[in-house]
Amino acid sequence: MRVAALRTAFRRDRLTGQVAAGLTGVLVIAAVVYGVGTASARYRLADVGAWLNAGARGLAVHVNGPAGKVDGRTALPAQMRGHRIQVVQDGATVLLVDLDTGVVSRIDPSQLAVGRNRALGAGIQVLAAAGRAYTVDSVKGVVQQIDPVSLTPAGPSATLPPPLGGAGIDARGALWVPVAGKGQVTAFRDGRLQAPVPVGRPGDALALTIAAGDPVVVDSSAATATVLKASGARLAVALPSTVRTARAGGVLAPPVAEGATVPLLVPGTGSLVTVDTGTGRHTTARLAVPRHRYRAPQMLGAKVYIPDETAGALLVYDTAGNRFEAPVPVTGRPSRLEVLVKDGLLWANDPAGPRAVVIDREGGRKGIDKYADRVPGGPKRHGLPTPGAGTAPSAPAEPVADPTRPAAPAGPPRPGQPPGAPSNIAVTPGAGTMRVDFQPSQGTGVTGYALKDVPAGLSVSPRTTGPGGPFTFTLKGGDCGREYRFRVAVQYRDGRNRAGERVSVASDPVRPCVTPGAPGKVSATATASGARLSWTPPPGGATSYKVTWDGPVQGTQTVTSASATLGTVWTNGSYTFSVAAVNAAGTGAASTSSASLTGPVQRYAVRSNGNSNGYIRSTADADNGALVATMHDNNGEVVDVHCQEKGVYYRHPNDSSLAGDMYAQITWNGKTGYVIGWLISTPGDWTSPAGPTVWACK
Repeated sequence: MRVAALRTAFRRDRLTGQVAAGLTGVLVIAAVVYGVGTASARYRLADVGAWLNAGARGLAVHVNGPAGKVDGRTALPAQMRGHRIQVVQDGATVLLVDLDTGVVSRIDPSQLAVGRNRALGAGIQVLAAAGRAYTVDSVKGVVQQIDPVSLTPAGPSATLPPPLGGAGIDARGALWVPVAGKGQVTAFRDGRLQAPVPVGRPGDALALTIAAGDPVVVDSSAATATVLKASGARLAVALPSTVRTARAGGVLAPPVAEGATVPLLVPGTGSLVTVDTGTGRHTTARLAVPRHRYRAPQMLGAKVYIPDETAGALLVYDTAGNRFEAPVPVTGRPSRLEVLVKDGLLWANDPAGPRAVVIDREGGRKGIDKYADRVPGGPKRHGLPTPGAGTAPSAPAEPVADPTRPAAPAGPPRPGQPPGAPSNIAVTPGAGTMRVDFQPSQGTGVTGYALKDVPAGLSVSPRTTGPGGPFTFTLKGGDCGREYRFRVAVQYRDGRNRAGERVSVASDPVRPCVTPGAPGKVSATATASGARLSWTPPPGGATSYKVTWDGPVQGTQTVTSASATLGTVWTNGSYTFSVAAVNAAGTGAASTSSASLTGPVQRYAVRSNGNSNGYIRSTADADNGALVATMHDNNGEVVDVHCQEKGVYYRHPNDSSLAGDMYAQITWNGKTGYVIGWLISTPGDWTSPAGPTVWACK
C-alpha cells in the first residue's frame, strides 16, 4: 500500500504537495528567519521523507519524499559550522555527528530544534536503527548502546579486538561488528557480546551490509559472502574471483540494503555483482564505466545506482534489461555525494551545495533545492535533464559521463560507420547452465552476433543470433569447480561489403552451478557405531555436506554422501543436527532436525562375580546408592546393558586390581540399575567408556 501511495504521490499534481508542505514551511521560516522560538511550537513532518545535510549553509533540512520539497529545517550548532557532518536517522531519532570533533547532537523533529549534544570523540561510529542506537570506537574496539534521546550509555559496554570495521544494526536491534583481525563478525545485544561468527581468514578485507534486516559479510580477500539469517541459518556464497582484484579497501558495498539483493562494485574493473541473499545466486556484469571516483552502489527495485563523485551524478544500471539508463545529475560537477535508500526511495545529496535528488522505484525522480527559502509558490522547478538533452540546473564543471553512449564519436552512428564491440557483458550462473547477456553494438552493417571462447564440452544456444537479437546466449555443461569467461563478437559487413568482426572485452568469471538449496528432511537414529544421519540431496546435488550438531556433545563433520555416521555422538540426550549442501558456488542453507537419542541395548555377560554378590543400585555409587537387586555367583549370565556412566570411584575391599569409576546401567531379572563396571564384560576397562558400542547414559 505504501509503494502504491508513493507512486501516486510522485505523479499527482504538484500544487497539492506545495500547499501541504507550505503550511509547515511558513512556520519553519518564521521560526528560523524571524526568530520565533521553537520551544513552544510543534511541527509534523512528512512520514515519508529524509533529513539531508546542508552543512555548507549551516543547516539540516527535512524533505518530503513524494513532493521532493523541503518541509522542515534546523540550524546546526555553531561549533559544527564548516565541519564534516553525518546525519543518522531512524524514525524520530535524528542525530547529527560531527566527524571532525566527534560531537553528537540530537534533532527534535517535533520542534525542529537541536537539543542535547555529547562529545564522543573523533572517529566514533554512531548508528541508529530498529529503535536502538550504538557507538563503535573502531580504534579502541569499544562498543556501547546509547539512549537515542539523552545520548548517554544504556547498559554496559564491551570490547572487541581492534581495529573494527563498519558496523550495522539488524532488524532485531542487534549491533554487528566486523573484526577483520580475527576474520569474524560479532553481535552485541542487550549489553552482551554474542559468540563470534567466522566469516573469513584473519586479516581479510571484510565489508558488512544489513540486507532486508540480516547481516551480510563480504570477504573481498576470499571472494565470498556470508549471509546470517535471523533463524540462525547461514548461507555462504562463492563470488567471482574478480572480487579479489579489489584494492586494499575491498569491494564497494552499501551499509544497508532495504531488499534482499546486495550490489557490489569492484573498483577499477567496472565489475558489478548483484547477490540475492535469499538464495545465494548472483549475476556479474562487466560495465564500461569511466575511471572515476565512485562510492558504494545502492539498489532500488531492479536498478542499481552508482554514485559517480567525479561527475557529480548517479550512473543507473537496469539489471532486468542489462543496460545503462541516462545518468542522473545531482550536481553536474565533482562533488562528494551522500546516497541512501529509505522508505522505498533513493536519496542523493550534495552536502556542500543546494542540490539533491529523490528517486522512486520506477525511476521517477525529483530535484530538490535545499536552500529554497519558501516552499509554496517558490521558483518554478524543472525536471532534471539527461546529459546532452539541455542545460543542467547548475552549470557543470565537466560533462556527465553517459555509459549509454559510445565513447567516440558522440551521437548516433554515421552511415557506413562500422559497429563497435558489444558491451555490458553480463553472466549469470545456473544449475548446469551459464547465461551470457550483452548490449548490442552501435553502428551499421551488423549481420549478427556470436559467442567466443566456448571450450570443448560445452553446448551453446543459439550458436549465433541475428542483428535484432535475442541478445542472450545459454551454455550447458561444464565443471562447477571451474570458472569460465566469454566474449561476444559482432559480425558485420562494411561499406565495401567486406565481412568484419569486433570482439567485446571478456566477461567476469562464471560457474555452471549455483549455491545449493537446503537438503531434504534430516533423520537421526542411534546405532552401535554412533548417531546415524540421513537426508535427501537438494535439486542439483552437492559435492559435499557440512554436518553440525549440538547437544550433550557438539561437533562438525564433512561428508560426500547423503548420510553420515557420527562416531563421536554416543551420549544419550537431545540433539539438534544441521546439514548444509556444499559445492564450488558456496554453502547453502542448512536443514535442521532435533532428536532425542538413546543408544541401542547391548547384551554382555556378567564377570568377576563367582561365589560373590554383585549389587545393582539406583545410582552410579557402589556404596551409597539405594539397593535395587543383588546378583549372586552368576558369572557368564547375559544381561541387557543400556549405557555407561561415570560415577563414584570404588575399590574392591579384597582385590585392589578391581577399582574404577565406570558403571553400567543394566536390566537383570526385570530390575534396572547400576553396577560397577568390572562386573560386566563390556569392551575396554572399567575406568573409561566403551562408546560408541555402549552409549554414555548422560
